[in-house]
This record gives sequence, C-alpha cells and structure tokens, in this order.
Amino acid sequence: MKLISYKADGKDCYGVVTDDGVVDASARLGAQFPTLRDAIAADALDQLKALESEAADHALDAIEYDLPIPNVQKIMCAGRNYRAYHEVVEEGGPLQYPSIFGRFVSGFSAHNQDILDPKAGEQFDYEGELVAVIGKVGRHISEDDALDHIVGYTIMNEGSVRDWMAMGTQNTPAKNFYRSGGIGPWIVTADEVGDPAAQHIYTRRNGTVMQDAGTDLMIFDTKYLIAHASKFTQLEPGDMIATGSPAGSIIGTEEKDWLKPGDVVEVEIPNIGILSNTVAAE
Repeated sequence: MKLISYKADGKDCYGVVTDDGVVDASARLGAQFPTLRDAIAADALDQLKALESEAADHALDAIEYDLPIPNVQKIMCAGRNYRAYHEVVEEGGPLQYPSIFGRFVSGFSAHNQDILDPKAGEQFDYEGELVAVIGKVGRHISEDDALDHIVGYTIMNEGSVRDWMAMGTQNTPAKNFYRSGGIGPWIVTADEVGDPAAQHIYTRRNGTVMQDAGTDLMIFDTKYLIAHASKFTQLEPGDMIATGSPAGSIIGTEEKDWLKPGDVVEVEIPNIGILSNTVAAE
C-alpha cells in the first residue's frame, strides 16, 4: 500500500495511492485521524487498506505532493554508512559506531518540488537514500524486533552543502539548509517493500546514473540503526531514519561538478518509486 500526504483544492490531505489516482483518506477518516501520522500512530492500516478498492478522488497529476509525513517529529540520518563510500571518500575504513545526525523538516522539499541551491554555499551535492518510517513507539528496541517498528519506507535525496561540512566538526549546518533535500513521493508499507537489506538505489542527474548500489553495502543495517537510535531517544510513529548514501555523490568524483540550477535529480528505489526534484537558485 502506498500512503501519501498531499494538497488538493486548497486543502491538506492524505490518502492511498491506487492505479487510478489517490483515494482521499482524510475525507473519510479525518475526524478520527486528522493526519497520516495520526492514522499510523493509531495502527489504522486496515482501515486505509480497505480504501484501495474505492474510486480515486484525485488524479496523481492533479495534486501537489507534500512531504510523506508533513508533521514529522524526528528525522535522523546515518552518515558515511556504505562500505563503498569509505573506499572512495574516506580511505580510513568503516566506522566503529554509526554517525547519526538530525535534520529539520524545513530542510526538505516534496516530490516534484524544487530543491534550493543555497546562496551561502558553493558545493551542493546529492545523496540518494532508503528511509525507514517508524510505525509504533519504541525505546531500547532489540535488533530482532526492530523491523516490527517500521510501518514502511520512503526515499530521500539528503542534499548536502559540502563546503559547510569543512567549517566545523558537526554536520548540522551543512545538512539543514532550507529545502536543500527531498523526501517522497510516498510511503510504501513494509509488507510490499520487503527486506530493507535487499533494495537498490539509483540516483540520476539529468538522466545520467550517478549512484547505483544495493543496500546490502550498508555498514550498519536498518535493524541496527533502529536499535541504536532507540537507545538515546524514544522513537515515535512517523519518525524517519535515513540509512545512508552509497558511493557516487559529487564529493567522490574528480571533477567536483556541483549541482546547479536547472539540474534534475531523481532517486529511484524500484520497490518504492522515484523521487524527483529540480534544483533552483535560492
């Protein structure tokens, strides 16, 4: 099942994507669950699933995509989490512990919206990532139980401003420029995606494949990242954990041809879909 947040007819909506378009779940269930995050927190997946058989209310090309969870509480990202990344960029070998940092929701645009090449930075880079979306509350979660806490998966272009990463020891400024990344286009429930360690990421820049790797190359897999994060924070429904980006980002190339206005960045994970954003000047 594909779960989506969007805008239509001047209203914030959420729904279920079918072959014909979008069934407006907020019109049917909104009194009980005002947002998609509320529906996930209440474990209303069966009620959402039942809507797949109803006629679509909106065509996909008639809606404005929103972030999959517009009111997300926490977005956490795993840095330098692919073996090939270390071979190309780091040369120091894999990390001993995950490198986890937070991102603000204001740092992202939805599918088909512009991402912004920042005025204050010169080295704008793309990073295609698989994102786990938490479905139920958890604290001190074991790795064996970790996947049970995932409601589904989405896609992130975790855009980074590389010159700002050299200005200090923390990632927060470089990773939180306004609308520098993308998330979407929707959440696909875990039962339809399957094993998070058996997915494939393709990132294309203006149609050319730049990243092409399997999630089996992660240093710390999705189960470990969830268990690790739950040690220092309580995971809540709708929280997102981005699992890292494979080799192929601009930082690892000799040319260093940074993103520029007009570039189109697409991140595809076949079992989820395609996230597309065009770069615009801030």
